[in-house]
Amino acid sequence: MVPTFPALADPAATLRDLLPAGYSSDTCQAIDRGAALAAMSCGPNSLAGGPTSAVYQIFADHAALQKAFSAVVNGVDWTATTCPGAKSPDPIPLRISDGTTYGSVACGRARTFQTDRDGAVVWTRDTDNFLGVAWAVYQGQSYPANLYAWLRAQVT
Repeated sequence: MVPTFPALADPAATLRDLLPAGYSSDTCQAIDRGAALAAMSCGPNSLAGGPTSAVYQIFADHAALQKAFSAVVNGVDWTATTCPGAKSPDPIPLRISDGTTYGSVACGRARTFQTDRDGAVVWTRDTDNFLGVAWAVYQGQSYPANLYAWLRAQVT
């Protein structure tokens, strides 16, 4: 089943309500939404393992969401890495504890070195046409598994 998304009176407010836990009211700001209904850029998340920066978006439909997800994982500054527990660097289904599919997830690193945006995780929450791209600071040569653990804790 392809999720549908009803028209939103205030997409920015809806997106703010969908943000992961760990952001204060002044941590995130609206940014150019491009093809999204709303988009926000957020600074550091206060939860353990949380990102140092992130971008969140909501889309009008599932096709637009998948196009945006693909644009990230196929982007010029994305180097795919294997998510903790996965068998390959390809995107994988993101499931909640009962096995229900929540969305898709992929792990990566910045192709060009940036100390504040090294390891990354991109994921979708299909029922809300929500896309998140979260970055962690440089942690040497290993993928920041704590960032992936932070994401897993958000999936409910």
